[in-house]
Amino acid sequence: MRTFLLTAAALVALAGPGAALAAPAATGSPGSLVLSGALGGGGEAGVSGRAALADVEAAVGFELPSSAAGTGLVFRPELAAALGPAPRTHFALRPGLRVALPSTPVWLRAGFDWSNARGDATWRWLLLGAAWEVRLTGFFGLYAEVDTGVPVSHRAGLPFMARVGATFRP
Repeated sequence: MRTFLLTAAALVALAGPGAALAAPAATGSPGSLVLSGALGGGGEAGVSGRAALADVEAAVGFELPSSAAGTGLVFRPELAAALGPAPRTHFALRPGLRVALPSTPVWLRAGFDWSNARGDATWRWLLLGAAWEVRLTGFFGLYAEVDTGVPVSHRAGLPFMARVGATFRP
């Protein structure tokens, strides 16, 4: 966990000066496929036993620029799959939606989390979060995000997760 936090801090520190020069999150090209991969960790408040969270996540999404009232928003429906060793070896699916704020590298995220982390497969949370993406090229970017959420299962606690990863736009 310490290694993850140090890596995340280093990426944020390196991305900080370049963030002012970073391209906005919105691509402007209609219907762009986006692939992403990330390493995440965190904790879960209000549960007994192991409350640590860790996973590797891969996602596929499709960016859809909004034309409604010229808002400049970009919507990205996505489906992520995660594999993690904590709280025990588990698999998770996370369908959701990301929205890029106009002329910024900021993305807002909302989604659901379905997992077998506590034994039976069940919906755990409605996740809400924000990400900061730094585009290094039109094809490749790095991002850091934080998520929290609302438990939708009596066996789930309140999640606090941080994730660092990369996006690919083929």
